Amino acid sequence: MTTPAHSPAVGKGFRASIERWTRENLNRFDVLEITVDHCLAGSRSLRSAIFDLVGRIPLTAHGVGLSLGTDAPLDLAYLERVADVVERLRAPAYSEHLAFTRVPGRETAALMPLPKTEAVAESIIAKVRTVQSRVPFPFLLENITYVFEWPDSKMSDAAFLNLICRETGAGLLLDVENVYLNATNHGFDPHAFIDALHPGLVREVHMAGGVTIRDESLSKPLLADSHSHPVPDAALDLLEYTLARQAPSVIILERDDRLEAGGEILDDIARIRARVAAARSGKAYGEALVGTAG
Repeated sequence: MTTPAHSPAVGKGFRASIERWTRENLNRFDVLEITVDHCLAGSRSLRSAIFDLVGRIPLTAHGVGLSLGTDAPLDLAYLERVADVVERLRAPAYSEHLAFTRVPGRETAALMPLPKTEAVAESIIAKVRTVQSRVPFPFLLENITYVFEWPDSKMSDAAFLNLICRETGAGLLLDVENVYLNATNHGFDPHAFIDALHPGLVREVHMAGGVTIRDESLSKPLLADSHSHPVPDAALDLLEYTLARQAPSVIILERDDRLEAGGEILDDIARIRARVAAARSGKAYGEALVGTAG
């Protein structure tokens, strides 16, 4: 286990509905994550507001429209437009989900998991190389949360990610909350997942807080990635564990609902920074708190 020698930049995802609040609190963040699709399909005023941030605060670029896992060729015209946006944002990297959001002729309206097989990995590897040839910036893949596993999956989550990233040189945008949710919902050890990731693979991190769904049709409560509530302590524990083993340059708080709760957002930023400091000190967070209180 190694302690990172640097502190990652900590910030949040830019959301249009709290643009004014974000600008008023810009000094509270080290970085903002911009969704490139908002620059491509958003209103003129939204695009203007986003590009006005260039030079005021570091920006990183994240996508939601690529649908990398769809069994169809990638939209090369879309990738050309993405490349232009990433360049305008002066972003150091471009990330997308390792998932599919549509099948030919139909949108799923959700991030859907891929069967974790070598054949699917080979298909994704070819597509990642296409992305890299069209978008000349480091490309990162994000792990998603999923409700079900495909019955033909043969590989673990970590092995699937390691294979694709090793063959392409892509990095990982590690969504720590998604690891926590999947581990809880599907009964695997999240620490073993983190331990299995190749050293240096994690370049950026997402953090968020979700909800617990309780329904008579479910055999047990289901944790859902709603991006609507404070980050759970268990996810922060897993972040600290990750930071002792990987050295991401950026940590982004995702928040998409209850955006009026600005105090919660700023508190989450502070809680993330506290875990970064604890990881750098090499002490467990609980130990650091006890020492401070003493």
